[in-house]
Amino acid sequence: MMRSLYSGVSGLKGHQTRMDVIGNNIANVNTTGFKSSRVTFADTLSQTLSGAGSPSANLGGTNPKQIGLGTGVSSIDMLFTDGAVQSTGKNTDLCLSGNGLFVVKKGNETFYTRNGAFEFDANGNLVMPGSGMKVQGYIANNGDISNVAGDPDGDIQIQVGKGMDAAATTLISYTKNLQGDMTGYDISNMIIKYADGTQETINSYTPTKVDKGTISLTTDTGEVIEVDDTAGFNFTTNQVLDGVKLWTENIDSVTANSSGTVDVQVKSGASSTLVSPSPLDLKGLTSGNYSYGGSIALSGTIITNGVTAIGPATNPNSAVEVSFKLDDTYGTSAGTVVKVRIPNPQNATYRDGDTVAFGGFTIGDITANTGAVVNCANGRTDPLPAPYSVTSSAQLYERKGRGTDGSITAITRNGKGTAYKYNGKEVNSLSIVTSDGKTLSGLLGKNYSSGDTFYSSITTTVTLYDTDGGVHSVPVLFTRTAGAESTWELSLAGGSDTYNTVEDDGTTFSVSLSKSDLVFDGNGRYVSGSASLSTSSSGDRAYDDGDVTLNLSGLTQYAGTSTISNKGDGNASGTLQSVSIDSTGVITGVYSNGVKQAEAKIAIATFNNAAGLTKTGNSLYQESNNSGKVSYDSTGSTITSSALEMSNVDIANEFSDMIVTQRGFQSNSKIITVSDEMLETMINMKR
Repeated sequence: MMRSLYSGVSGLKGHQTRMDVIGNNIANVNTTGFKSSRVTFADTLSQTLSGAGSPSANLGGTNPKQIGLGTGVSSIDMLFTDGAVQSTGKNTDLCLSGNGLFVVKKGNETFYTRNGAFEFDANGNLVMPGSGMKVQGYIANNGDISNVAGDPDGDIQIQVGKGMDAAATTLISYTKNLQGDMTGYDISNMIIKYADGTQETINSYTPTKVDKGTISLTTDTGEVIEVDDTAGFNFTTNQVLDGVKLWTENIDSVTANSSGTVDVQVKSGASSTLVSPSPLDLKGLTSGNYSYGGSIALSGTIITNGVTAIGPATNPNSAVEVSFKLDDTYGTSAGTVVKVRIPNPQNATYRDGDTVAFGGFTIGDITANTGAVVNCANGRTDPLPAPYSVTSSAQLYERKGRGTDGSITAITRNGKGTAYKYNGKEVNSLSIVTSDGKTLSGLLGKNYSSGDTFYSSITTTVTLYDTDGGVHSVPVLFTRTAGAESTWELSLAGGSDTYNTVEDDGTTFSVSLSKSDLVFDGNGRYVSGSASLSTSSSGDRAYDDGDVTLNLSGLTQYAGTSTISNKGDGNASGTLQSVSIDSTGVITGVYSNGVKQAEAKIAIATFNNAAGLTKTGNSLYQESNNSGKVSYDSTGSTITSSALEMSNVDIANEFSDMIVTQRGFQSNSKIITVSDEMLETMINMKR
């Protein structure tokens, strides 16, 4: 009778243990990264009343007679399955999927956790905020993370406002396509425009390259003025510049503003005819750019009885005349009634009161009033000190010194520039006229002759950073070679192998190109070709950054379009603004200079038997004798940033187990009470 009592007691103990585990699971249903456990039972040692008997000739074999002595807890297993992903929106919250664990340290003690609720402390350490334990990982060296298979380097520390030093560019890599079916044009003749404003048509062009120095004058007002060859030399320090000629350049346009209005004469254009007034004088314009011979649109509201049809419609000279009041964008001319003739076959419907706009009118004489801005062909601009009239598309603007320019305090020689001369005169532009009537831009530094095949150059821009973090844009041109259509020649601006530019601070930035022709095979694949840029500067920030390699091996020559692009190293100085964490645990810093750089990689630990780890509380684990040795391998593990792993406790399953456990406990308690009643009956037999 005693055996059944002890069996019942063992059953009560086992089910009580199972209930404890279920209670712990349910208590941690909302614990980040918690792994639920389960209890398995096994019977205990059985008492053998008789052993098994072997079969004989006359009798069969007999089984052993054994009485079990109850049950015991066989194991309490940790279920290391993934929990659901809970989005938090906090970029340092990390959800780990797979068998990996985060590595954290307290002093020299190492722990492992699935709780990825991290944040940066005051010293920039990535920590568990509840305990202050530091997250371990691999530290990047200038964006490079190499040791990602061995033990972690140590604590991940990323300081807020961390600086990035400026780095000079050393490599530019080109990728994508140069158009293989680019059209070549037969050259008919060339139109050359000179710096003095003259031009001529020629049949053969062989330029002469000349070195061109520039002079900059610094004045006591802080202004730096670059003078050209037309200036009123000589210049001397302390010289007052008022009335002295400084530079001359072709006028491109004038810009109107509220401080300097512009008056424009408007004439009939190719598609629209001014009926009255003709020409139209627009006065007091306060916005817009205006070029002599350029195009301008007129807009306004059609007046009453403002539409007239001139027919019949079958007449080739049929047209519609529309009278309208100019709107408020036309300065003091707003409200002026203008009549225009719209020739056949302009398809439109016009009604009194409609708002209309007609383009294609031609700009004639321009009067720019004081304060308006003159824009020159070389990019220079100049606010006008007095009214100025533009009466020709080839008009030169002469910039003279003013009282506001002050006197000269310093004179700077700005190194050497490059210019091209033809017939002894400096060339400003070269237009290629093709046999089919097209006009294309040619390269000032190349030779051309009538009858040659001309290919338009493909212009790319490379961005170069110097040792001080200064940024420079350098044009690199790719020009297909006539007669060798799988070969391309590289050059800099204008077809030259040198390029110079003067920075705002007066520093002259110089680039020279060394190259071999870019060659493709018959299938459009890269065969050969290399190039490099040598950079230097002179002036207050003189430096020599050495060579920049141009990697051309990523280019192809296929039919279609040119999609060529480039990307280089180097950067300006910057400060860390934010961080992000990718699925492999790499922490990327975003800097104020636009550079994104790897700062560290979070270490991921794996074990042969993660369920064998020892729980130490606070959602932490430690290595045990049965977990196996730690291995730092993130294969099979994925990190989701801005999210946390929820507990993997299944409430429905726990409630079901609770019911089964309760019934098991009740059944074992019944064994005890029935055994007790049977003992009581046996004792009462004596009475």
